[in-house]
Amino acid sequence: MLSDIGKFILEHRTARNLSSRKLALMANISHTEIHRLENGERKNPSPLVLKYIANALDLPYEDIMRAAGYMDIASPSSATSTRLSGIDDLTDQEIAEVNNFIEFLRNKRNKQQSKF
Repeated sequence: MLSDIGKFILEHRTARNLSSRKLALMANISHTEIHRLENGERKNPSPLVLKYIANALDLPYEDIMRAAGYMDIASPSSATSTRLSGIDDLTDQEIAEVNNFIEFLRNKRNKQQSKF
């Protein structure tokens, strides 16, 4: 059975007429990792792996993070509500990545808490 992230990657890869080996090469990860993700064998890919895949497929990082279940589909961007010091020199994209990582940490914490 394919996972949501597996379906997401497979659909976008095939829409671009890429083999799993070509995508792996473009993302700088192993083709077996792509195979495992698409077939649902790898359930929780790291955000970094997802970032590499998103870049290779020319997709927004947020979209692949949502497909992987790391971000709530309905969650608004927390860019305006998060206050961090020392971010004045970051680009908008870098701030979005920081916010995505914060959302990932929250979801990870919530998943851990729901196990108990």
